[in-house]
Amino acid sequence: MKKLISTSLVLMLGLPTIIALAQHSQVPRVAAASPCTDFHKKSCMRSPDEGFSYNGQSRSGLFSKGQSSTIKAVFYQGMDYHISVCCEDKTPINFSIKDAKTGEVLYDNSTDNNTNEIQLTNQNTRHVNIMVTIPGGDAKVDKVKGTEGMCAGLLIEHRRSDKTGF
Repeated sequence: MKKLISTSLVLMLGLPTIIALAQHSQVPRVAAASPCTDFHKKSCMRSPDEGFSYNGQSRSGLFSKGQSSTIKAVFYQGMDYHISVCCEDKTPINFSIKDAKTGEVLYDNSTDNNTNEIQLTNQNTRHVNIMVTIPGGDAKVDKVKGTEGMCAGLLIEHRRSDKTGF
């Protein structure tokens, strides 16, 4: 019985110390490993029009110059979408939207003066691939992130399309 009590006492007194040491150790945290988290929410242009809501398909990431990345998204029938891209050093970003099934290019900002935002209405539900490319050039090592590159974001907003007709 004495052995059980002393073991319990050691656990009760020692456990908080072990937990405190683990919390203050140099174990990297997942959030700290991603320096660009929520960059799109803070830096990309919101739609000036009323009624647009944040869409969970939006993304941020760490990019190096010349890098491309593609995300898959779904655009639903009867919805308007506002899409904007941005990056830390205000470099013009290239982005295109392709139908995932047919490969048809639905939009490419390189043919639209490299504008960093677009608003569209979707007539049919479709899966799309949105490719974002940071133009090439000299990359600088970011002292905070410790890597070459910069944060870039893709902000997608949506709202119901206005009903037309009777």
